[in-house]
Amino acid sequence: MASIIYCFGLNLALKNKIFYAKPQDIKKITNWKPRNNTQIYDRNGVLISEQFNDYHIYTPFKSIPPKIVDAIVAIEDRKFWQHPGIDIFAILRASKSLVLTGDISQGASTITQQVVKNLVLTNEKTITRKLREIVLSLYLETVLSKEQIMEIYCNQMFLGFGSYGVAAAAKRYFDKELSNLTNAEAALIAGLFQLPGKYNPLKYPKAAKKRQVEVIAAMQSAGYLNEQSAKEIKKQNLVYTNYTSQTKIAAPYFVDHAVLAANQILDELDLNIKDSGLKIYTTLDMELQKLAENTIKNSDKTFSLMERHLIPEKPIKENAHKIEASLLALERKSGKIVAMVGGRNYEKSQFNRSTHAMRAPGSLFKPVTYSLGLKNGKDWNDLYYISPITVGNYRPRTEDAKLFTETTLLSAFYKSVNSPAVTLGSELGMNRVISHAKKLGLETPIKDEAASLLGSSETTMIDIARVYSTFANKGNRIEPYSITKIEDSEGKVIFESQSTKKQVLDPITAELIQEGMKQVITRGTGYKISHLSQMAAGKTGTSNRSKDNWFAGFTEDLVVVTWLGNDDQNPFSGVISAANTAAPIWGDFVSDSIKKLNTPRLKRPRNLVGARVNRHYGNLSSNGITMYFHPNRVPKKEKSDLEKLNLGQDLRISLNDF
Repeated sequence: MASIIYCFGLNLALKNKIFYAKPQDIKKITNWKPRNNTQIYDRNGVLISEQFNDYHIYTPFKSIPPKIVDAIVAIEDRKFWQHPGIDIFAILRASKSLVLTGDISQGASTITQQVVKNLVLTNEKTITRKLREIVLSLYLETVLSKEQIMEIYCNQMFLGFGSYGVAAAAKRYFDKELSNLTNAEAALIAGLFQLPGKYNPLKYPKAAKKRQVEVIAAMQSAGYLNEQSAKEIKKQNLVYTNYTSQTKIAAPYFVDHAVLAANQILDELDLNIKDSGLKIYTTLDMELQKLAENTIKNSDKTFSLMERHLIPEKPIKENAHKIEASLLALERKSGKIVAMVGGRNYEKSQFNRSTHAMRAPGSLFKPVTYSLGLKNGKDWNDLYYISPITVGNYRPRTEDAKLFTETTLLSAFYKSVNSPAVTLGSELGMNRVISHAKKLGLETPIKDEAASLLGSSETTMIDIARVYSTFANKGNRIEPYSITKIEDSEGKVIFESQSTKKQVLDPITAELIQEGMKQVITRGTGYKISHLSQMAAGKTGTSNRSKDNWFAGFTEDLVVVTWLGNDDQNPFSGVISAANTAAPIWGDFVSDSIKKLNTPRLKRPRNLVGARVNRHYGNLSSNGITMYFHPNRVPKKEKSDLEKLNLGQDLRISLNDF
């Protein structure tokens, strides 16, 4: 009988009758390609995200455990390994039902028929569709092996809760790899094929358990289990996992950034990131990422301080943090993004402040102006006068004790005094300063106005990281990036990144700025992290009315930027500054990173000459501080006329300044 129906079906197909197996129908099955989630990894191969429209985890037949296959065959199609694609007796039962009741829904389809229906046909209950299903199933078994058909079935069928295939279901319901499933868990998943909605164990655990018992009984009846094993499996406890999104397993702000970067790459290759089975390898270091996240998480004292001094001129959004924070860390020599925290709570706000927030950098901009000055003949011991300044409607703060006094450029730099920066920028010319900033890596627009010299033109954290990495790398501009390699579903490399490096600043000037930034930490506005003075260099940045509080700098291993403020750009009282907010948080993360990476001390400058110089008057002095100079511009003057005129001033200098 089987051979008669088999030959009859093939004959129909070959004679091009109404039930003809159209070539495109066959191709839909024989050309089937497994769908799989795109997986995103950190630099050490740790899975951090899966991207998909429907949740797939492709598993070849040879990797599907026999207990899964046996359970499926026992409950779905006991004669699967013997029949030619259809179950004749099931068809006869369905025919009898059709004659007696007019209902054609009775009679279980074979696994082969289910594959055909799922990939080619619709769910309409008509005789024509059923006959096409039979013919296609018979033909399919002549072009695909049983193992290939079973592989499609185990990977393609919907098993509830957004999951397609047995491996996806194992992850969804038990948070396990397919190979780690118990016999009890395998039986439950096999029971989902019939009605995944009805037997969803998370929604209907009693119905799911009842169905699992049916599967175990079917396995015993089919000879896959003996009575004792069946009893033991029924007793095994089933523990389901709570649903967690696999799209962002870790580092959600970084994942969003990496997905955006990957989409830009894949668009050029005419590929889609989701359901493509790609493997995307990123620059993220999960250990450093956890350090960064813990640093922000454990900074409640700083957040509380800022909340107490917040001036809420604009309404604060509901459920939003009053104080927000972000942190970005790059590998110094390559520009690889190794840690990214775009906010305090991703669930509350997905806005990535480390890449998309436009905020005023304040004094973080000053190294741009100073580096242009030092490049064009200025020296750290050059004298400038501190006076009150007004820029537009903004009058930058200057401590009364500093007003109407002289200062060297270096002292003005590490104390972040405003008027010398504005004077220097005016001497150089705004056009030159703006052009120089763009070369260093500041890609956001800079307004052609004096206030920009004090960092009023808004920019992004990624821009700041780019500029400071230029100073850290002896004037080489290095582009931050997040994707190192992309492989297609077959393991072929379709994209591989290459670090870019471009000399935009001479090494001597870059070293001069680095030495200036060391002084910021040693005796300047970064005094809160002076314990890192031998290990790091950096700069504070506080915008108008302390709306933005930054610290940016680097060690031998990393370039790190931190920012604190609020999304509504409400100001803070004068108690708040980068020195007591962003700098300590930066220091906490950097201290931990130094321990993890075993970071050495910052190297001494190779191209500069050091001299002891009076920090006020710029003359050589045995009691001065060490300043570094271009080899051809070391100061020679040992006495200062200004020092004589202000004879009593040195008595006010604290020993801590030296």
